[in-house]
Parts: sequence; structure tokens; C-alpha cells
Amino acid sequence: MTKIGYALLFSITVLLFGSPRLEAQPTRVARIGILLPESGLDESQTVKGFRDGLKEAGYKEGENIIVEVEDVKGARSQLQGALEELVSRRVDVIFTTGTRATQAAMAATKEIPIVFRHPADPVTLGLVKNINRPGGNVTGVAAFSLEANQKRLEVLKQIIPNLRRIHVFYDANNRFSPDNFAAAEKSARQLKIDVLEYPVKTASEFKSSLTQMEVNPGDAIFQIADDLVESQGSVLLEEAKKRRMATMFHSEVWASRGSLAAYGPNYHEMGRQAADLVQKILKGAHPKDIAVAHANKFDLAINLRTASSIGLKIPPEVLKKADKVIR
Repeated sequence: MTKIGYALLFSITVLLFGSPRLEAQPTRVARIGILLPESGLDESQTVKGFRDGLKEAGYKEGENIIVEVEDVKGARSQLQGALEELVSRRVDVIFTTGTRATQAAMAATKEIPIVFRHPADPVTLGLVKNINRPGGNVTGVAAFSLEANQKRLEVLKQIIPNLRRIHVFYDANNRFSPDNFAAAEKSARQLKIDVLEYPVKTASEFKSSLTQMEVNPGDAIFQIADDLVESQGSVLLEEAKKRRMATMFHSEVWASRGSLAAYGPNYHEMGRQAADLVQKILKGAHPKDIAVAHANKFDLAINLRTASSIGLKIPPEVLKKADKVIR
């Protein structure tokens, strides 16, 4: 049969039976595992931002993406089991918050890409080799909080001109927290503010130290980024309220919960930034080639209700700088 004949036969077939159909290919569903070491406000804001970011990138949960969340709620001994569960589900990417969850994920797999949200410097902690070329299977979003501590303390001094001493609680088991405390202490000395240090190892030890602290006029609680203390934030605020103490947290969400003030990275935005890194990985990029992103939004929040309850008047020039004022 000639080419013309074949063409004529094809045309007749299309007219009689319609165009030949290619078999529909199933849409690939990506699977993301989220590992949370604590059930804190920072974690919930991060996950919300992460999900919002995925949605903005065109992913719909249950259609082209499945999100598996493992929250060990402060039970650190369960991190390994939670990771084994995520690995068994064959997730394409693991998203972590904080030091312990990220380190546990790194110990569990060298193949599955890991994206972290961390308040500190990931190079110092050994999470990546280099900010621009992380190497390995890990990248993420970092806030470099050692640098933010000085700014947070300067703001607290502006809010409370007669600030004389700060109480700082942190997890002694967390490799990052002592360095974070040292940076805060250095900044405090420069501002002529005394520092009381409370290294704790468990939630019960934290509560005991909190209730036993001796408070003088001009004292405040200065909260550095720390998973253990974060998980006990409500307890800390309740004790501060009883003692009419000023508190400065590192995350805006705590000002909404009753802290006098908060200055630090916007964790919802960090979650969105992490989602952007994840979608790059799902499209074929490798973590070792994706630069660690810097947190791009820092917020100052001030709670005027708390200020009133402890008899403090916030200077007008400080209020003008606030991104959020809770009245």
C-alpha cells in the first residue's frame, strides 16, 4: 500500500472510531515526612508555613502529595523509632525542625534528602559543610540566632531602660544551646546587664529551677532558641506572671501567648522557605547543590496587656518599631 493509501486508511479509522488514545499515566504522588521533636508553637507555625508553601508551589495534599507527620512531643528517645517509620513509608524528603531531629535524621539515612528549619548556624553544628554548597543529603533554612541574640537583648534594654539582670534557661544536653547562651551572655556584658545561667537537662529540672529562682527588681527572663525550654514556654510564662517579671522570647507567637515581647525569625515564613527547597528537590535538584537559605523575615512583637499587668510603660519610640502590638 502506498503512503497515500495508509494516510487514507488512518483518516477513515479516526472518523469511525475517534483518535487513538494513549493510556493515561498515573500522576506521581510525592511523599514528605515531617519530624518534630517538640509540640511547640514554633513547630506548629513552621509546619503551617511549610504546608502553605507547598500549596503555593502547586501541591495538593491527597492528590499529588502526601505529608506524613511524626511528632515525638518531647520524648527524644522516640526520635529513632519515628524516623524508622518515615523511612519505611519510603518518603521522598524528610523535613525536620531543630538540632536533635535533624541530627537523628542524618544518622538514619544518607540517601533520603533532608531539609531542616534551624534557628542557628548549621555549619557550626555540623549539619552542612558549607552554606552555599552543603554537601551530603542535607540543606535547609537557618536563622543564625547567635547574631539575633544581640539585637533581641538591645530591644529588651530599650523596652526596660532599668534592666539590670536576665535569667536564661537552656538545655544542657543540646550542643547548640550553650553556644547560644554564651552569645547572649557576651551581648549582656556589653550592655552592662548581669546574667544568671540555668542549664537544665529535663522538663522537670527546668520547672524546679524556674520556681526556685530568686528575683530582684529590674530582672527579666531572656529566652534563647531552645527546644526543651520552648516545650515548657507556657509554664515559664505562668511563673513570670506570678512574679510580675518581664519576658523576652525569640518568636513572635509567644508574645501572643503572654510574653512581654518577642524578637526573632518568623517561623511561618521559614516554613514557606523550606517548602521552596523541598519542591526543588522533588523536581530533581540534589540537597548538596542547594544553598542553605537565610531566614528572610524577623519580627518584633510587644504585648501591651502584659506590660500593663507588670506595671511597665513601653517607650513610644519602641512601639513604633514593633511589627505587631498586642493590645
